[in-house]
Amino acid sequence: MATTSSGPSPGASYFSTIHSASPSAAASSLSAATSAAAAAAAALTVPPPPFSEESKIDTPNTSDVHNSSSALNSTPYLQSRLVQLRHQSQDLSTELTKKLATSRSGQSLLHIGPSLSTLPPDLTSLLEALSPLLSQVEQYESENRGELDRLVHMGREVQCAVKKREFSGQCAEIYSDLMGAEEVLRWKQVQQKQKKSEKGAGKNKKNDESSSSRYEYNMDDDDWSEDETEEEFDHICSLERAAYTTLYLLQELHNSSADVSAMTTTPKKRTAQQSEGDENDGSNSNNNNTSVNNNLPSLSDFSSNDNTSLNGVVLEKSRFLAKLAPRIRRLESDTAKCLVSTLEELLVRVRSLMEDENDTNDGNNTGYDNKQQRKSQHDDLLLMIGHCLRGLALLGKGADAESAFARVAIMPIIRSKLSMGKLDEGGSRGECAGLFFLLDGIANTISTMYGSILRSSECMFTNETGNGFKTLVTSRMEVDLVTCGVWVPVATALMADPGIKMAIFSPGIANVLQANYSALDTFLSELASSLLRQSPQQQEEDVKKGQEKTSIETGNFSHLYFRPTIQADAIERAQARLYAHPTTVEFSKRWNLPIYYQLRFAEFCKRLDKAVEGVCREGWTADVFTGDAKDGKKISDTFGYELPFFFELYDILLSMWKSDVYLRPLTHRFLRGAMQLIGRVLAFVKDGADGKIQFGGTDQQSEAAMDSSETSVVTPAYYWNERVEDIAVVSWELTILETCLTHDYLDYVANTVCPNDKESRQSTHNSSLELEEIRLLASEVLVECSQEFSPLVSHSWNTLIVDRLTKQCCIPLTAVKGVAATYRMTNRPPPSQASPFLASVLRPLKEFDTTFSSRTPPQIGDLWKQKIVEAVSSKYSIAVEDLIATVKRTEEALKSRKTRKMMAGGMSDGEKVKLQLLLDYRQFKNDVEELGLESNSIEGIVKLNQLTAEAESLLPK
Repeated sequence: MATTSSGPSPGASYFSTIHSASPSAAASSLSAATSAAAAAAAALTVPPPPFSEESKIDTPNTSDVHNSSSALNSTPYLQSRLVQLRHQSQDLSTELTKKLATSRSGQSLLHIGPSLSTLPPDLTSLLEALSPLLSQVEQYESENRGELDRLVHMGREVQCAVKKREFSGQCAEIYSDLMGAEEVLRWKQVQQKQKKSEKGAGKNKKNDESSSSRYEYNMDDDDWSEDETEEEFDHICSLERAAYTTLYLLQELHNSSADVSAMTTTPKKRTAQQSEGDENDGSNSNNNNTSVNNNLPSLSDFSSNDNTSLNGVVLEKSRFLAKLAPRIRRLESDTAKCLVSTLEELLVRVRSLMEDENDTNDGNNTGYDNKQQRKSQHDDLLLMIGHCLRGLALLGKGADAESAFARVAIMPIIRSKLSMGKLDEGGSRGECAGLFFLLDGIANTISTMYGSILRSSECMFTNETGNGFKTLVTSRMEVDLVTCGVWVPVATALMADPGIKMAIFSPGIANVLQANYSALDTFLSELASSLLRQSPQQQEEDVKKGQEKTSIETGNFSHLYFRPTIQADAIERAQARLYAHPTTVEFSKRWNLPIYYQLRFAEFCKRLDKAVEGVCREGWTADVFTGDAKDGKKISDTFGYELPFFFELYDILLSMWKSDVYLRPLTHRFLRGAMQLIGRVLAFVKDGADGKIQFGGTDQQSEAAMDSSETSVVTPAYYWNERVEDIAVVSWELTILETCLTHDYLDYVANTVCPNDKESRQSTHNSSLELEEIRLLASEVLVECSQEFSPLVSHSWNTLIVDRLTKQCCIPLTAVKGVAATYRMTNRPPPSQASPFLASVLRPLKEFDTTFSSRTPPQIGDLWKQKIVEAVSSKYSIAVEDLIATVKRTEEALKSRKTRKMMAGGMSDGEKVKLQLLLDYRQFKNDVEELGLESNSIEGIVKLNQLTAEAESLLPK
């Protein structure tokens, strides 16, 4: 110990090297650092750092210490120790920082410095010095927290007071609006009582034609003063404002009920996991497992207890509105009734005004001033009706407005025009000849009297998107007078009366049913256009009114009035709503269209059956066409048909799509019926081609005709498949029919189902894409049907005609055997031309080809002729081959007997026969080439060339 204390220690050298200080300063610094480290280690229970092997001192060997003292004080050793101590200091600092970071007290001390070197020298003394300060801070914080709670409580009371004042103002405003709306309705009731008392006093009034209308109004010009007009304007505007007020009160009542429901809703229970998480958070908040709420109170945070006062204010408002709820509901009902009654009165006045104007026009004593006055009155009435319609729309009572319009305005017109007598006007009983004119008159009358109201309503309640563009959807309008005010009562009147319903929907006669359906379909498809479109005269008047200048002196502000402008898209939307309405669907179900199709198809089948019977009795040339002679000539000239049977068939197919027969809902049925009729004709032709159908009279009919004294013509029985002319003509007719089905008939059907003009397309209820799809489907059906023609035509030519003509051409070939007899022992000179029979071999084929060359189907070509020539030339070559073999055997027999004699010219009989066969072959070859065929490609002709080649040397040179 004396040794170490007398000289500088290694630790002192270490700190002196670090700080570059004196040994005494280094010693003091070492002791201070050691004490601080010891205190920190004791406080934080940090184990002392281990020493390395080089730092260990072997105490027993004291002599080694004295001997190595000089080595320990050397510079290399001190430098190595310095490095070791730095590493140890860094490790201890890191470990101490980790320990501090894992404790709450250590975390509060870490802000002093990032490492151990910045910590205060003594933590214990620091904690003792900070304890009084922390107590004062806690006390100050507690006092501030209490003051904050007090201020927040007072602020919330202020908020409640402000909210209560706001709700009080709202309640006062609500009550004031309610009283004002009730006052408006009370004034209306007083006015109605005064009018009723005046009526009871005996004042002359113009009676309303509609018995359902509850109000009547005097239309005398003397009673139409400007003061009364302004007063009535103000009152009707007040009614619309009352409707706005009623809507506002209903919304407030609904919102109040929603607020009360939200307050009384039971809050959701917290789950076990949430409660467990809250407990864990509270246990980790401090070491004592006490949870401290560090959230400060705020005016924006309301707990369930804090909301009590505000909820009380809301409940007070809700109780106030609940007391007013019966009055608000009664106000809603009374406002709607008042608006409806006012609307009815205005409609009656419009009708009276228009009727009076029509009567004046018929009398031809209309003055300019009187006319202008009536127009002004009409404009005023139109504005007032607009106020009523908007008020009812606000209350969601558009159906009441539509019902009032239908009852007061439309039903009187319908009752005055719709009757069985007018329905049958222009025709016999039950034909409904006057239906079209009756419906047209109803539409024109409604358009003339109420067209301006309909246009104004359509513009006011048209649906628009957020960008201001009008939509093309068929959604329900708030007030739809065109559909529910006009079409529904018309359709209901037609379906309600039993007699009219029976006459229109179930006449039992196909022509009458088709005419009725077409008339009503046309009426419905043009209803929106006829009601909403302005006449040129009305458009000119609107332009003139728009160009008028304001006159302050006269009060002429008519050019500022709302004037509806109806565009094409608005008419399309109205028409789409007409088709989408349930009444239209029900109206369409009244038609018994399947029965109509059955009646029509029975007519078509009857015509076709008669045509088939006539052909079977008299042959294909029988005059079985029953249509119009002009139509038959047109069919013949346009398409090239020759047989009357096919005239009749094509006329039947065309008549299915005529305007007085075709109905659009039955398109698929008519298309299917056309295919069925074509199928029946194809089956009839196939059976005849197979020999299953006999034409002409039977044997019994022929005998009966012969025994009868009366003169009658009975066609002998035959099978038409044995006559090549009939086969060729029928095949040509089928070829024409096939071409027509895929071209002319397809265009005819497509133009009927999918018209090209814009007006007709509007009546089809389909878009352009749907029409194109319908056209494509019809095309596919007709093309598929036409594919059955080609096999039948090919069989007729390549089988039936080939067989029949081959038989006819082979009949003269029996004369080939007679060529040998012509020159055998007859001493005739050698032949110089072909045999006479050869001209008749291909004569049937030539004549047939000449006759039907222009009526041969394009797909047949010349194959049928080549087949006939191949068959004939094959039989011809066989006959020639047999004859040459016979001649050779004869010559051999005569040669052995040495009886052969040389005739004139030095030719034998056999050589003359061979020369004749050569000349016949050449003639046959020329005849084949005249038919347009290549002789070298026909096997029989090649064989004939080989058989007659030996006679080439016998020709004269």
